[in-house]
Amino acid sequence: MDDRNHTQKKLTPELYGAAIDEAHKLNLHPVAHVYDLEDAKGLLRAGIEGFTHLVRDKDIDDEFMDLVKQHPGIFITPNLGVTSRGIEPGRPAWLDDPLLRETIPPGQIKRLENQFANRKPEAIANTRASWDLQVRNLTKLRAAGVRIVFGSDSAGDPSRTIGWHAIWEVDSMARAGMTPSEVIVASTRLAAETLKLDQLGTVAPGKSADFIVLNANPLDDIANTRKIYQVYLRGQEVDRAAMRAKWQEEWRGTTYESPRP
Repeated sequence: MDDRNHTQKKLTPELYGAAIDEAHKLNLHPVAHVYDLEDAKGLLRAGIEGFTHLVRDKDIDDEFMDLVKQHPGIFITPNLGVTSRGIEPGRPAWLDDPLLRETIPPGQIKRLENQFANRKPEAIANTRASWDLQVRNLTKLRAAGVRIVFGSDSAGDPSRTIGWHAIWEVDSMARAGMTPSEVIVASTRLAAETLKLDQLGTVAPGKSADFIVLNANPLDDIANTRKIYQVYLRGQEVDRAAMRAKWQEEWRGTTYESPRP
């Protein structure tokens, strides 16, 4: 339910209503990609179970909150990272994070550099206004007890990076007012429960031994989630050094140019 900046035609209420009804008949869980407040209201009335992402065209109102209360099981993935990465003027500090340089090809980093070079003040102001709006809406939803679930929105166009979108989103959820503990729960247990992945989400007997060992406590600072010491998948340690060496060899000789003077 997003016209992609007036480039696509939205589903009509008759079509999305029929799709939601059919999903429920098949014991599926309908989720909508949403942007506008009025669309979100219509989807709630039709029985949607989750939203990607926050309403972003205006502040959510009392009518929307009343509909949310009538559908207490819904969840929302905020998608704050796309906005938060560009709300400050100048060159973002995260472009120099060592983990970014270890895991993202130079060509993608160059594209990111170019995105944040020579931005006009009005573009930054618009991004800041969008961020403030989304934070207000998230705050209202959290106060009403709506389930907030991590979702990175990491695919879709060349400006997005697999892995780093997750880092932006985790940082952004904390920046928007969620505690580190809330962010971690939203990113692990709640995400797994929402996707019905009962082998994931927590470290517990009988579940898949997928977890990260950190060098610092993320409850002190959510940025500590980037201080990775070890990664385990299904009980086996991932050879991160070998992966790093393989990638660096593949990227060897690739030019990297920074727009900085």
